[in-house]
Amino acid sequence: MGGSHVSTFTLARALQEEHGVRCLVLCPAETLIARHAIESGLHVISTGEAPTSRHHLIYDASRLFARLQIAKAFPADSVVHFNDLRTMQSWGPIARLAGKPVVYHHRSLNRMTPPKRFLIGLADEVICISASCRDNVSFVRPTKSAVVLNPVHIDPASAQRVDARRFAAEQGCPTDRLLVGFVGNFWFWKRPDLFLQICSRLLQARTDCHFVVFGRSGDWTEHDLVHIAQDLGIADRITFAGFHLPGERNIAALDLLIATSVREPFGRTLVEAAIVGTPYVATDDAGYREIWNTWRGGRLVPVTATADEFAQVALDILSVPENVVLGSKERNRVAKDTSASTHAIQIMEIYDRLRPSLRETVGDP
Repeated sequence: MGGSHVSTFTLARALQEEHGVRCLVLCPAETLIARHAIESGLHVISTGEAPTSRHHLIYDASRLFARLQIAKAFPADSVVHFNDLRTMQSWGPIARLAGKPVVYHHRSLNRMTPPKRFLIGLADEVICISASCRDNVSFVRPTKSAVVLNPVHIDPASAQRVDARRFAAEQGCPTDRLLVGFVGNFWFWKRPDLFLQICSRLLQARTDCHFVVFGRSGDWTEHDLVHIAQDLGIADRITFAGFHLPGERNIAALDLLIATSVREPFGRTLVEAAIVGTPYVATDDAGYREIWNTWRGGRLVPVTATADEFAQVALDILSVPENVVLGSKERNRVAKDTSASTHAIQIMEIYDRLRPSLRETVGDP
């Protein structure tokens, strides 16, 4: 469960509520993804398979017949919309065999090997979440690809700072210190270890800071990061709060968001921060650069920036946050540009090109 799933469910809710399109989520039952889909008002079709982060070709071949039966039962005029390449590998050929139009949503910056090019080539349309992602699939014909920014829905109730700080306190954060945070799952490319090093440097200059990590295990485990914090001597000044939704509540609780990722395809946390008014310091790379160039709301540091360099920019922001925090008019512009409604309209235009009769049959089961 990650930001791409949050974006997908935000789109699905808008498609159902504003366009009358019934959205069915195909995934293993009894998983966090299935539970969140149901909570979002979506219908879940169980794959009948155990949850896993990766399927091998032999396993995919063994499931061919069972999966084809599921796909053939999809509504007659449906579009099959894939969230990532792993799912494309498992279900893309199945959708094509079942005669369904295929949309692939490109949300990553991959090294494009021949197998990946083949999988992406199965799609009738490739949706890219940023210009960086589109450059990553430059081999796709322009007529088959489009840039559509990820939808970011902010619940006004969750974005209230007072309530967000109360939530942070419930997770173990103090109420009388500045909160500096990391929000994201613990993948190598998100560099949570660098965040901890930055925290160590910040604490030397600002003893009024406390640090909080919102996220789940990936390449790193929480246990790994706790050990790093202990080695840095900051274990008593950092709270590992776990994974929580909605994401904007985590960000609204912060006085500063530090985003250390490299090659971030889009970076919804920066958008959420800009909308709720939390300043950020982020890596000047890929999607982060695009977000900053478009809306601002924080400051960037070079990809090669050290923990000391990150910390210096963070200290500058903490000293005068109003220099980077967006005003209400600017924040409203970001919210409109990335709204679920705007996103859904753009996606419906793509669906309509693939299935001109879709609007006429949305009432079908």
